[in-house]
Amino acid sequence: MFERLTTRLGRISAGAGALLLLGTVCAQAEVTLDVLYTTPGTFNALQQELAKRFTEAHPDIKVKFRNPVAGYEEAAQQILRDQITGRLPDVAFNGINQIGLFVDRGLGVPLDAYAEQDGGLAKLGYYPTLAELGKWKGKLYGLTFAVSTPVLYVNADLLAKAGIDVAALPKTWPELIAAGKAVEAKAGAPVTGFYYQWEQTGNWLFQSLVTSKGGHMLQPNGCSIAFNDDKGMWALKTLESFGASGMPNLALGQARQSFVAGSIAILADSTSYVAAADRQIAGKFAFKTLAFPLAAADGKLPAGGNVAMVFSKDAEHQKAAWEFVKFVTGPLGQTLMANYTGYMPGNEIAVQQPDLLGAFYAKNPNHMTSIQQLPVLTEWASFPGDNSLKIIEVIKSHTESLVTGKRTAEQVMPDLVRDVNALLPKCSG
Repeated sequence: MFERLTTRLGRISAGAGALLLLGTVCAQAEVTLDVLYTTPGTFNALQQELAKRFTEAHPDIKVKFRNPVAGYEEAAQQILRDQITGRLPDVAFNGINQIGLFVDRGLGVPLDAYAEQDGGLAKLGYYPTLAELGKWKGKLYGLTFAVSTPVLYVNADLLAKAGIDVAALPKTWPELIAAGKAVEAKAGAPVTGFYYQWEQTGNWLFQSLVTSKGGHMLQPNGCSIAFNDDKGMWALKTLESFGASGMPNLALGQARQSFVAGSIAILADSTSYVAAADRQIAGKFAFKTLAFPLAAADGKLPAGGNVAMVFSKDAEHQKAAWEFVKFVTGPLGQTLMANYTGYMPGNEIAVQQPDLLGAFYAKNPNHMTSIQQLPVLTEWASFPGDNSLKIIEVIKSHTESLVTGKRTAEQVMPDLVRDVNALLPKCSG
C-alpha cells in the first residue's frame, strides 16, 4: 500500500542523511530501547516501519516494542504500575493530556538540553504551537508524534440526495442536527444523519465543545474546575441536544464502521481516522472533511493525539531514546506517520518539503483540514492529582447520561461539579 511512499523516502534518504545522523549516539555498546505505544490497529504497521528505518540509520540502537495497549488511559495505568515495579519503558507514546500526570509523579526526562544541543526546536522543525504542547511547568517533556484535531466527516452523496451542498453545510450544531434529519427523511433507515463521537478518550470531544465556546476545563491554578459556567452549561446542553435528536449511542469503532459503510451522513470525530476512512471507503462515495465548528470568536480546539516521552533512568539509554524520539517526530518520521494515519504532523519541515508531505497534502485535501486548524489549537486539559484517570471516567459517565437522554444538562451540572471537585487535589496558588 505504501510502496510509492517507501520508494520516495528511499530516494531522498541520502539527501536527508545529515539530518538523520545529527547528534548520533556514539555508544560504547549496543543499546536496546524498550518502547510502549498504544492503539495497535492504528500504529502497529507504522511503528514497525519507523523502527526499521531508525535502526538502519542507528545500527548501534535496537528497538524492542512491548505489547501495545488499547488506549491512552490503559497506557497511563501501565506506566504507573511500572513505576512501582521499576520496569519503566525507555520511551512511551502517551496522550498529550497525560504529561502532567507523569511529571508530577517524578516520571519523564526533561528534553530541553537534548533539543538545545541539536540546535533547538525551531531548527529541528517543530511547529512552535505544537512544541508547547509537550511542555509541563515550563520544561519540555515530550515531542508531539501524532496530533489530532476534531473535524466533521461528511458523506457528500447522502447530503446531495437530501438537497444539501457540502460547500454550504451550516456551521452550528442545531443546523447540523437539522441537516442530519433531512438526510434521514430522504434516505430512510438504517441511515443516521448525524453522530457525535462523545466518548473519545480523555473526554476530548466534551472538552472540544467547552473550548470551542471560549471556555476552559480548569482554572489557571490547575486545581479547580472552570467549566461550571455558562460555557460549560452550553457544552452540556449541546450534548443533551444530540441525544434529544434521536442520535443513537454507538461505540467509537461502531460509529466509524457505520460511516465508511455509508450509513452516517455527518460524523464528528478525530482526524486520526482519516487515512483509514479513505482506504475503507475506497471511492464508494464522496468523502469530505470539514473544520469543527467554533461557537465563539475566541473559540479554541484541544489538540489530541500523543507525544513521545523518555522515561529511562540510565544515561546511555536516555541518549539513545532521544535519538529515537527525535527521529520519529522529525521530518522523515512524520512523513511516514501522516501517510499511515490521519494525524497531523508536528514537524513543519515535513509539511513544507514537496518530497516529504508537501505533495501529499496537495493530493489529499481531507488531511489538510487538520493543518488548517493549527491556529486555533489549545491544550488538552490534564486533571492533576492521583485521581486524574478517575475524573475522566466520572465525566464520561455523566456525559453519557446526556447523550442517552436519561438526564438534562441542568440535572447533570451540579452533580458533575460535585464529583469532579471531590476528586481534585486540595492545593493553592
